[in-house]
Amino acid sequence: MWTAAAGAAVQSQNLDLIANNLANADTNAFKKDLPTFKEYLATAERNKDPQDIPRGPVKDKDLYPLDGRDQAFVVMDGTHISQRQGHLKVTHGPLDIAMDGPGFLEVSTPNGIRYTRDGALKVGADGRLVTREGFPVLSQESGGLSGLPGSGTGPAARFINLKDAPSPLTINERGEIYAGEDLVTKLNVVEFSSRNGLRKVGGQLFEVSPKVTANPATQTLVRQGALETSNVNPIEEMTNMIKSNRLFEHDLKAMRTFGDLMAKEVNEVGKL
Repeated sequence: MWTAAAGAAVQSQNLDLIANNLANADTNAFKKDLPTFKEYLATAERNKDPQDIPRGPVKDKDLYPLDGRDQAFVVMDGTHISQRQGHLKVTHGPLDIAMDGPGFLEVSTPNGIRYTRDGALKVGADGRLVTREGFPVLSQESGGLSGLPGSGTGPAARFINLKDAPSPLTINERGEIYAGEDLVTKLNVVEFSSRNGLRKVGGQLFEVSPKVTANPATQTLVRQGALETSNVNPIEEMTNMIKSNRLFEHDLKAMRTFGDLMAKEVNEVGKL
């Protein structure tokens, strides 16, 4: 009974994860989440001291010392992010860029430096180059157009100022921004020593573990006029949803079967 209940609970969590992936199938640069499961033995997480026969309501954890058998359960151990690159969609937008490779754009947020692959950029009301959510995109070095440098210290000194920039704006494969024939600055595109250290913080932003090193991009090309699509395959996710639903139903059927057996034990065997 408890093994089937644990399986049903895990499949319910897995369905929530799949539903979130499907909901973001059209979100630019979205990275799908994958579940990880683990099995544990009940005795491995229980006190090793001998236990007496319980003197009250019998719980599932009390069954081991009574029948001498172990109990194995499955639990959701966590999730990890699939960093597979999505397809590149041509938009012809001058400020739309896609990362062709493992790189990320560095942006400044109220919570500190974050990283994104969503390249739908725009020029804010103050002339700064920002993300869709309004977070300033950072350059490798301080500055913007000549005579319009970034202000302040720290990340603020690396804000990209495009106020009154002459047309056209072009961004080459190295992330260098040109206003007409003049080089404005270079986007800070970074790659990580291990992408397993990235954690989602919402809005297609990632933060990194202190143990992960951010290095200048060497394997990433910046594609102007394109955006990266979600790496969610709707057909694959629908297949996973059907599979998880079937497993959930099987666990419920097992629980009902055990319930019927216990009902017979109480109502029929007790009469003998």
